[in-house]
Amino acid sequence: MRIITSLMSCLLALAGCNEKPSVTTIHHSSANGVDTLFSKTTLREGVATFECFASESGQCHYRVYTERCPTAAPAPGENPPACARTPLEDFTLAPGKTHEIRGVPQDFRACVSQVASKSPTCGA
Repeated sequence: MRIITSLMSCLLALAGCNEKPSVTTIHHSSANGVDTLFSKTTLREGVATFECFASESGQCHYRVYTERCPTAAPAPGENPPACARTPLEDFTLAPGKTHEIRGVPQDFRACVSQVASKSPTCGA
């Protein structure tokens, strides 16, 4: 029996070693102990998964984009030039729902808010 238990433990340990690397981002805000926005984004092997857990408005509004910023430093006294954003997708999720986007670039960005926004900067 000890041999079977040891063998099973080794097999289970090996199975856990195949977990693919991922990056997870949590967006969480609360007021007076109540979640006003709670969302998770996970990127694993070019697949981004978005999960809405809670939103005061009843929906999580997402914007997925890429951003390219100038590499040259501004001259003294000048404001830095704005970064160019390329939208990839806008979508809305109800709490408890998920959405996947396959083939996203590794450097994609995402923002989430309680309200939909027409602004390219993701602000309300």
